Amino acid sequence: MTMFKRIGASLSLALSLGGALLATAAPAWAEVFTVAVVSDTQNYSDITLPQPRGADTFAQQMRYLVETREEKNLAFVSFVGDIVQHGDGQFRRAIPDAEGEYQYFDSREEWDIANRAISILTRSGLPFGMVPGNHDYDNYSWWAENGPGASKPLTGGRAWSLYFGPDSRHFGGKAWYGGASANGLNSYQTFTGGGKRFLHLSLEMEPPQSALNWAQGVIDAHPGLPVIVTTHEWLKPDAQERSNGYDSYFAGADNLSPDQVWDRFIRKNAMIFMILSGHNYTRPVDGVSNGENLRIDLNDAGHPVYQLIQDYQGNTVGRDGAAGSANGGAGWLRFMAFDTDTRKIRFYTYSTLLGRQAGINGEATFGVAPERSAFELDFPPQLQH
Repeated sequence: MTMFKRIGASLSLALSLGGALLATAAPAWAEVFTVAVVSDTQNYSDITLPQPRGADTFAQQMRYLVETREEKNLAFVSFVGDIVQHGDGQFRRAIPDAEGEYQYFDSREEWDIANRAISILTRSGLPFGMVPGNHDYDNYSWWAENGPGASKPLTGGRAWSLYFGPDSRHFGGKAWYGGASANGLNSYQTFTGGGKRFLHLSLEMEPPQSALNWAQGVIDAHPGLPVIVTTHEWLKPDAQERSNGYDSYFAGADNLSPDQVWDRFIRKNAMIFMILSGHNYTRPVDGVSNGENLRIDLNDAGHPVYQLIQDYQGNTVGRDGAAGSANGGAGWLRFMAFDTDTRKIRFYTYSTLLGRQAGINGEATFGVAPERSAFELDFPPQLQH
């Protein structure tokens, strides 16, 4: 079965599961509200790439979210991780054509770029959640003179906590921010859309059992709320498989693969209806890369769980149509419009840099079937409570 046929099968499954739900009378509070997803922004922050080109795109995305807040009835924004490229505080890069010589960088500039952009969102009052990706850990690309290079397993969230932890100005004192785990890498938020209250869990990359225990406590304290989970690594873009092939990131640690997280936590919680992730994308060809996919599985209650990846970092085609004319990501964002009248979730992909949607009029924007970028799913049973 081809990749495209598998996607079609997933969509068909969703439609058949939701078909009976469409007969349900629309609630009196019918409206359309939107959840936005910001995928891996590391190339916008990366100070080894053209700047301020990337920083400007990052800020442009945040301004767009704020400026279209009322138009979209934007209820929540989720960041899927890899906020910066080099989370380790300092790093080096070999100077081309200069054997044995290096250029040294301090990645505080990258954290500052991200901080300035996200502050636009913070000042608006919009609720949002953030998870760390592998690039955001303290030792992702750590080096020292005569040192061992990148340390494994990935560990440390000092920079993350300073800029985006529970006590940061982005989250401290916010009514919609519920709290964080002891290490500050997991958090939860609540938001309201269509007259319903939702719970959003932001889980660290390949969360260990301790993080899942914390998350279970949060769900237990919010019975009956539909739940969206965001974590950095979950799904592959080019196969109907979860992404379980990166043990080297946490070698020797107790972090769990996506399949283990599904079996130990996701499938056992009936109200989880969606998982959002980034991290994976296909090798770019002429500046075009695919980082969108959908997988649907039934949980133990028999309800569908929509699992989505959105990672646009391999796309570098800018306004002039040439590869390399934009920092990786090219302004692309994922939107999910929840229509409580039709009982549909409409997914679409939009670039603030290019000013257009993906997958429109049959366009294979990312080199794959357009329904990867623009499609609808039925409201799952979790939204009927």
